[in-house]
Amino acid sequence: VQDNMFALVTKSQLDREKQSKYDLTIIAKDAGEPALTSEKSISVYVSDSNDNSPEFTESPYSFYMIENNQPGASVFSVQAYDRDDGDNALISYHIHRNAGSEQKVTSFLNI
Repeated sequence: VQDNMFALVTKSQLDREKQSKYDLTIIAKDAGEPALTSEKSISVYVSDSNDNSPEFTESPYSFYMIENNQPGASVFSVQAYDRDDGDNALISYHIHRNAGSEQKVTSFLNI
């Protein structure tokens, strides 16, 4: 980049889910006699991008409900995970409801 300054570049894309940290040692060596060196250890931390979708632990889910169940009682649970990190891995759950679907099963289910 400039005299006695160089840039560190990658040969390929980094993926935090595969490897989140790289430890490097950079050595500077002069052309004198005898040659003198200096080394510096550097840790490179790969920050996360939101590049993974949540995945359900089972697919498809199916369950049976007994009739005359107690309102408000739990009838089923689902679980999903996201391989991203931090806020990118936070998951919320919603039931998709179409307008005018009062007779559909989703009309009496809540999360």
